[in-house]
Amino acid sequence: MFSSFEELGQRLRATGYIADSIAATTVYLAAKLQKPLLLEGPAGSGKTQLAYAVAEAADTYVERLQCYQGINDEKAIGKFDEPLQRLCVELKAQSISVDWESLRTELHSQQFFGAGPLLRALQCERPCVLLIDELDKVDHAFEAQAFKRALSCFGLGRYLYDTDGEWIELDQHGVPKRIPKLPRWATPKGWLAGLRPKPRRNRHALLRSNGHCGKGDSASQGANGHGQGLVTEIEAMEKKIGNRLYRGLLKRVARTWSPQQIRETTVLKQVLAQMQGAERGVLRMEAARARLAPEVVQKVIASLKAPPAKLEDLQTLHSLVVALEKEVEEAQTQG
Repeated sequence: MFSSFEELGQRLRATGYIADSIAATTVYLAAKLQKPLLLEGPAGSGKTQLAYAVAEAADTYVERLQCYQGINDEKAIGKFDEPLQRLCVELKAQSISVDWESLRTELHSQQFFGAGPLLRALQCERPCVLLIDELDKVDHAFEAQAFKRALSCFGLGRYLYDTDGEWIELDQHGVPKRIPKLPRWATPKGWLAGLRPKPRRNRHALLRSNGHCGKGDSASQGANGHGQGLVTEIEAMEKKIGNRLYRGLLKRVARTWSPQQIRETTVLKQVLAQMQGAERGVLRMEAARARLAPEVVQKVIASLKAPPAKLEDLQTLHSLVVALEKEVEEAQTQG
């Protein structure tokens, strides 16, 4: 895509996007390794614009998947055009001899399928930039189903599970001392040619074969069991504090969207403690709201710009609880 760092920098500047050396190096290496980039930052910091600048620099286009709460796999991958399928069946049924098996195959072909951004990006004739915007807003069900299905159906899983990480050493100018190469099996040509990654040996089987099973394994199983208990407690908090606050605390404390991905017991305990504090705050908020007139509650919410359904952090929740309880005290004093 880009022959050198210098070429990438020149092309980005030609688009009007000013990128520092770190950003340019990261984009260049990601392009070489065909790896995704995860960008995080406040609104207006240039995350989305970087995708469009890279696309323009590479003389290609952007395929954008805009995420939001409630998005499903049909929006991401696509869906079959059912009215068109029914029309096809009705027309074919008028024929005297209908090959129903062939019709069934035809109905499930891509000519009846409306592709979504993920599938369009995979089917494009030349490489494009796939922009998945605001990924942190998707639901757990979408994470578990849509992307997993895409990885399984379209062969993307090998890039996540079979490609090892690369440690890239930089010189004093921040330039990589060597440019890593993508394994041949991970390239489209290599995959089509039948190349596949070597199967990885199961870690526990490897331990058994080396004769290392013993007390250490029992201790590990005990720790894992304790961790799983914490995970169960954390997952139960979602209904108590609401999905938005639940996800916000997971993201801020553990930098993840699911407690299942947390491996350290200390972090699980921190997340649970934060959510338990949030639960107490939610109970206090509801108690205060029940003692106030609806118009008073709406006035407080409007002044703080903190609707309960959109609470994402403890600080905002605390401010809302304090403001509501203050209104309760004033109402009692006046009464």
